[in-house]
Amino acid sequence: MSIVSFKVSDDNPVTEKTVGSQLAKLNVTLFPNEISDFQCFLAAAHETAKVVDAMDDFKPTTDLMRFPRKNVEAILAKDKLGAWVYRFDLQDAQANNGPLSGTTICVKDCIAVAGIPQIMGTDCWEPWTPSADATVVTRLLEAGATILGTSNCEQLCAFTGSHTSCLGNVDNPYLPGHSAGGSSSGSAAILAAGEADMGLGADQGGSIRIPAAMCGLIGLKPTFGLVPYTGVTSNEYTLDHVGPMTKTVEDNAKMLQVLAGIDDFDDRQTAVPKVINYEFKEHRKLTIGILKEAFEVPFLEASMKSKLLAAIEKFKSLGYDVVEVSVPMHAQAPQLWSIIERVSGLHSRLGKASGRRIYSDPEFFKNSSPLGQEFFSKAPVNVRNSIVNGLYFEEQFPGIFAKATNLVLKLKSEYNKALTKVDLLVAPTTPFVAPTHGPREGSPRERVSSTFGINTNTCPFNISGHPALNLPIGMLPAKNSPSSKLPVGMQIIGKYFDESTIYTAAYAWEQSCDWRSN
Repeated sequence: MSIVSFKVSDDNPVTEKTVGSQLAKLNVTLFPNEISDFQCFLAAAHETAKVVDAMDDFKPTTDLMRFPRKNVEAILAKDKLGAWVYRFDLQDAQANNGPLSGTTICVKDCIAVAGIPQIMGTDCWEPWTPSADATVVTRLLEAGATILGTSNCEQLCAFTGSHTSCLGNVDNPYLPGHSAGGSSSGSAAILAAGEADMGLGADQGGSIRIPAAMCGLIGLKPTFGLVPYTGVTSNEYTLDHVGPMTKTVEDNAKMLQVLAGIDDFDDRQTAVPKVINYEFKEHRKLTIGILKEAFEVPFLEASMKSKLLAAIEKFKSLGYDVVEVSVPMHAQAPQLWSIIERVSGLHSRLGKASGRRIYSDPEFFKNSSPLGQEFFSKAPVNVRNSIVNGLYFEEQFPGIFAKATNLVLKLKSEYNKALTKVDLLVAPTTPFVAPTHGPREGSPRERVSSTFGINTNTCPFNISGHPALNLPIGMLPAKNSPSSKLPVGMQIIGKYFDESTIYTAAYAWEQSCDWRSN
């Protein structure tokens, strides 16, 4: 044990009673003759914490002269789709002909834009205002893009429907009253409605791919760590991914080329290649593996399964081989994801995340803590359920998080083994097309029932870290409105850092078929 100093200030608040109150949290006590020494230790620790708390923070900075925020307007989702939070004009004042020059972009409202209040779809706490742009925002601006604003997202970025934001529902542009998918709901709706060229989403269990599937977009969850998460509000560090949402495969690759690479602030990037180049248009024969267990998940509708299998058959006309591949652990992966999301996610929500060498904004935790009754009363059903589950798992199943993490290592190896036999795996992105919005009132079960089973095939690749892309492949009738059709998405999964092969297959399929008439 190391004590920096025993010198304490006159106003040091630590007493023997303070020590006892801390130990009471664990229902333990010290021996009577130890209390005074432990009071000295804690008093010294208090002084250490005061010194660190008074230090100037080290954080990324944003050049507001080069990247000025102009024409800032609080829309607060009062637009037709309920998709915009803030509108503004944000671009590089240094004229450049970057790869995204002339491109307009919307940014999910959990991604930091300096000076723009971040709501994250919640009224559990007051909006907070980041002091610096996220790395991905800076990279888009340096590439010549114009960012038009922040997009609405689900409460605390933790829902797969689009009816939980405190700012209101986000409508699917294909059919009002239906889900745009979540939690990157606003970005998906904005792109599908043609109000921006590209969008940024964040994905912990399917939050890019699900709204992309329901709104007919290309949405990529990149390989874990490929794109820096610096400046993006985290739900759970090992599940976090940020990535591109676009209308075409080519635009998605172009956007990823700008976003990818190490920024020296995010320790999830230790394995990222130093040279990244997404060349994918050349025609080459690939072997596509139909992930058997992904077509056996609960809630997968027969019409969706048939539509996807027919779309996969089109790969044969491109000269690809198509085979069935079995990964039995895929069926158990959602349970592993649930344990990790509940237990580790609980610590993140409580501001207790540790053991990471990653930039985090202390102002966010000051703004969002503690999670008291007001938070719990306003938080959505799924977030409260996650907290209850996490607390219970820690009490009743000690070691369950470690075991789940160990099994994820096995799951990763199983997917890797399958990917030695084929170039890519394919699976349904969602088990059904966009449902109608769930109710905001009613029992907890009623409020979340429209999303049951929706991320069964997406969340496994958040824990495994493999890149996975949604490709729109056709339309199916809406369940409650058969005369209206909604997009269907196919998920394409690749080897680590092999987004190029995913893009090769997705581009070839996209060029061979007009999915809107399929």
